[in-house]
Amino acid sequence: MNLNQTIVAPTTNISTQAISLIRISGDESFNIINSLLKIKIKEEKNVWVRKMFDGDEIVDEVVITSFISPASFTGENVVEIACHGGILNTQRIINLIIKSGARMANKGEFSQRAFLNNKIDLIQAEGINDLIFAKNELALKIGVNNMSGAHNQSIINLKGNLLDIISRIQVSIDYPDYDDVEGSSIEDLTKSLSAINDEVKSLLKRSKMAIKNTNGIKTAIVGKTNVGKSSLLNALLNEDKAIVTDIHGTTRDIVTGEINLENISLNLIDTAGIRKTNDIVEGLGIEKSLKMIDDAELVLFVIDYNAIDDEENKKIFEKLENKNHILVFNKSELISNKEKNKIKSSQSNFVFTSAINNDVDNLINKIETMHMNEELIKNDSLILINLEQISFVEQIMQRIEKSLDAIISGMPIDIINVDLHEAWNLLNQLIGEQYDEEIIDNIFKKYCLGK
Repeated sequence: MNLNQTIVAPTTNISTQAISLIRISGDESFNIINSLLKIKIKEEKNVWVRKMFDGDEIVDEVVITSFISPASFTGENVVEIACHGGILNTQRIINLIIKSGARMANKGEFSQRAFLNNKIDLIQAEGINDLIFAKNELALKIGVNNMSGAHNQSIINLKGNLLDIISRIQVSIDYPDYDDVEGSSIEDLTKSLSAINDEVKSLLKRSKMAIKNTNGIKTAIVGKTNVGKSSLLNALLNEDKAIVTDIHGTTRDIVTGEINLENISLNLIDTAGIRKTNDIVEGLGIEKSLKMIDDAELVLFVIDYNAIDDEENKKIFEKLENKNHILVFNKSELISNKEKNKIKSSQSNFVFTSAINNDVDNLINKIETMHMNEELIKNDSLILINLEQISFVEQIMQRIEKSLDAIISGMPIDIINVDLHEAWNLLNQLIGEQYDEEIIDNIFKKYCLGK
């Protein structure tokens, strides 16, 4: 990437729409836009209405918003053009800008320049992408908070507290004759480091809970044949994704779909009905179903009340003993009130549904209740929902816990500081104060064009 080049990209989708937005960033932004105008704009922060030209031919009448370095998103001179929408019109204007000296931006290059120009840190950069690709309200909230940097001060505070401990230990190493340095006793160091460790563990716990809800919980729909598994999948997705018939064994392989609830997403998997069969293909599907129970994070066990004690159901119950699951008594319109009362007295984790009638609200509410944690909804602390970031936090915690164990076991103080220095470096990498260029390139390649 050449940061000296001026770049351009559409920041809205190129399609037939009322308005398209095009962004230019770099030293030549004003020269390039002025080469397409009869009435030039000044190099200042302002909003302008101008006619754009290709030579003497008018192209469009546009609204131009200009920003001056460093007071822009990228930290460079930026010109944003709001032109009339339409595929041909938008592409024509972009081509004119490229002819005038800009090049097409790479995916995420505007955000990458903002990071490299110290306008945002790496947590904010990842927050932008989390916001754009948010699947539910929880992911949206976390993305907004991280993009704005609302809670990033906690990492700055962690760095400061850890540096203070490192400094105390270093003084003890450099000046061994001074054994009364404030806060450098084993008790003081253990107390300070334990407080940091508790904060890191809390961040890791929140983030691991959140990433499941935001990325999607692997949810298997299992049960015997003809109990309504495929109908349940279709009702949850609100579309006819799976084939539904009265014929046993219709579903022979897994069918998948995704549903985004308010604060949780589910990756749904409809499995082949479990029964005894001599059909080789259906048998392979049933094997997959049984394995899917082991792999799933949540199992929706769809069951016919009248066949609850069947051999196949008993086998499924055994596999669910230590699994997160919900008993789904489908075709509830066929279950009498007396039978429902009997279920209520003998079962605890169950719902009634009628998938064929799209009556699945009780199931949705049950899933949300099981997986939504008030600590995530109402918490104003930093939460990370990126696997690489969570990996950094895990490594930081490992280094700190290793140092704590070493202090308590009486290891030499200089050895302890090695792990603390590594934890410090990992904190710097987490927010991007230290980075590898190739890793940074890969991070921003995940972005969409124009961001």
